Amino acid sequence: MSEDKFKTVLQPSLGVYKDKGSKFNAYLLPCKSEESFRAQLDLVKSNEPNARHYCWAMRIHPEDIYERSNDDGEPANTAGAPILRALQSAQLVDVACVVVRYFGGIKLGVPGLINAYGAGAKDAIAENKVITQTITRDIAIQFDYSELSFVERVSRELNLATVERIQEARLRYVVRVEKSKLEETIQHFEKNHLLRVSAL
Repeated sequence: MSEDKFKTVLQPSLGVYKDKGSKFNAYLLPCKSEESFRAQLDLVKSNEPNARHYCWAMRIHPEDIYERSNDDGEPANTAGAPILRALQSAQLVDVACVVVRYFGGIKLGVPGLINAYGAGAKDAIAENKVITQTITRDIAIQFDYSELSFVERVSRELNLATVERIQEARLRYVVRVEKSKLEETIQHFEKNHLLRVSAL
């Protein structure tokens, strides 16, 4: 996958895993920040108030991936780590997974816990629709009306999306470009010296 592409999900999904009476409900959640994740974690806790553990992992910020996990009282690295590995294996970013455990009275042991939490997370991923998104940048182009056909033609040739058009004494367009093509695109427009181009 190119440096501009990453996999994520847009909707929550629920996975379920059971072992020796214990039940693991796994919530896969789209999130772009820790604040968003904390709010969704609180919501999961309010929906599942009688659970024994709320273990989780998250991966956010596709340009500089930030990962965290938490065992929430389970033995070290038996819950958060396998959840995180499931997210890594699926190459998901801007997501979190909370696996809620209801204890069934029989201890699963370290291997059993690692398997259960990982399996719950994998099931939640399987229940979702994984999509590929592109990391983009916006650039602003200011130009005279006489340059309109040039700007429109270059935008079509480079397959750029115009996200804003302002028509005043001069025109101002904001176009969206793949991050890796930012400098190349700016240079393409700046061949015409009547344009003023800047990254936003």
